[in-house]
Amino acid sequence: MRRIDKAAAVILRGGLLLVVRKRGSTTFISPGGKPEPGERMDQALARELTEETGLHLRSWQRFGTYSDRAAFEPSSTVRIEVFLAEADGTATPGQEIEEVAWIDGGFREAGIELGSIFDHFVVPALLAQGLLRPGSMPSLGRPAERTIIVDLDGTIAFDGGHPGPKVSAALDHLGERSDIHLVVATSRAPRGARKIMGALADRVDEWWCCNGAFRTGHGRETETTALPCEPLRAMIACLRAEAVPFYLEYGDRFVVSGGGFSWMAYPDRAEYSPDADPDLATVIKLVVDSQDSALWICRLRDSAGDDVEICLHAGGVIDITAAGVTKAKPLDLRMNANGSVVVAFGNDLNDQELLARADVAFVVGIGLPGLERARHVRRVSADDAAVATALWHVVSIPASDELEA
Repeated sequence: MRRIDKAAAVILRGGLLLVVRKRGSTTFISPGGKPEPGERMDQALARELTEETGLHLRSWQRFGTYSDRAAFEPSSTVRIEVFLAEADGTATPGQEIEEVAWIDGGFREAGIELGSIFDHFVVPALLAQGLLRPGSMPSLGRPAERTIIVDLDGTIAFDGGHPGPKVSAALDHLGERSDIHLVVATSRAPRGARKIMGALADRVDEWWCCNGAFRTGHGRETETTALPCEPLRAMIACLRAEAVPFYLEYGDRFVVSGGGFSWMAYPDRAEYSPDADPDLATVIKLVVDSQDSALWICRLRDSAGDDVEICLHAGGVIDITAAGVTKAKPLDLRMNANGSVVVAFGNDLNDQELLARADVAFVVGIGLPGLERARHVRRVSADDAAVATALWHVVSIPASDELEA
C-alpha cells in the first residue's frame, strides 16, 4: 500500500483549533500538505499554511507523528507529522480551500466532520493537555454578575462614528446596572476611545486600550506595558529605511513619522524628527501604515522576533505591542478574579483571542471567517439594530418598542 507523507499544522488561538475544508469535500482537515522534492517538512508546513489560509508561520515545534488510511485516497496510507505552530494573520480560504473553521472539543455537535487522524489522535491529545477548549453550549442565564466587553470600531460603532442610537440606548442601560461590569477593549488610545464613546464614556467601568497595553478603571491606577526597546529600535530602523509611515503610541501622546493617519488629527500631534530621537522606553504600541501589509508583517517579525504581537487591521494598518499583550490578557485576569459570565463583542483579528476565550461571544460582521463554528460564538450583522438586539439579549432583557422600531 502506498504511503503519503504530509506536514500538518495545529494552529490554536484562545483554545480554538483551525481546520480547513477542501472544495468538493465534506471533511475538515488540518492546514498542511505534502513536501515538494527537496523540501523539509517545516518548509512544506510554512508554504502550505500560507497557500491554504494566508497565515504566515512564526514558530513551530513537533507535536507527534500519526498514520492512518488516507481520507481522499482509500488505497493509500497517510503519515502525518504534526506541528504545534504559531502564525501571523487572519485565516481565510485560499487556493483549493472552500471553508476555514475554528473548532472546540464539541465540533461534532456543531456539524463538523473531522479527518480521522485529527479526530482519533490529535484532538484527544489536545483536550488531554488542556490546549483545546472542551466546547459547551453557552449559558446566558442570570448570574449574580456579568462582564460585557465591547470593541469599538466595526463592532459597536461604524464608519468612524459614535455608537448608533440603539446601541447607545442598550449601553446606557447596562452602565446603570450594578450586576453588569462594562468594559471597552479597543486598539485606540484612551482619548480616542473616549471621543468615540462620547457621553457613554462615564458608563464604562474599565478601559483596555491600545490592544490591552493600556488599562484603567474606576478607582484603579493606570497600567501600561511598554514594547521592548531593542526590537522596537530594529523595527523603526527597518521602517525608516523604506520610508514607511508609522507612529509611536505612548497612551497619552503619540509621535508620527511619514505623515498620514488622518484619524490622529489632535492639536498636540508631534512629528518624528531624525535629529531628536523620541523616548523609546515608554512606547506601548507601534502602528504601521503599509500598502503591502503581508510583506511588512514578515519583515517586522524578522526584525523583532517573538518579542512582539503583530495584528493586521483592514486597510493595511498594522498594530504591534509587546509579546503576550493582547485584549485577552486582562480578560484572563478578570475571569480568574470572579465567577461572572464574560460576554465579548468584536469584529477583527485583534479581537479573536478575546472572543475565543470568553464564555459567550459575538463576532460582528463578516470578519474572522469560521469563528462562529465554535459553539460559544454567534455571528451578527454589522449594524446598529443587530448589535443592540444582541446586547439586550445577553442580559435577558426584552428590547423596548422604541428599540425594535
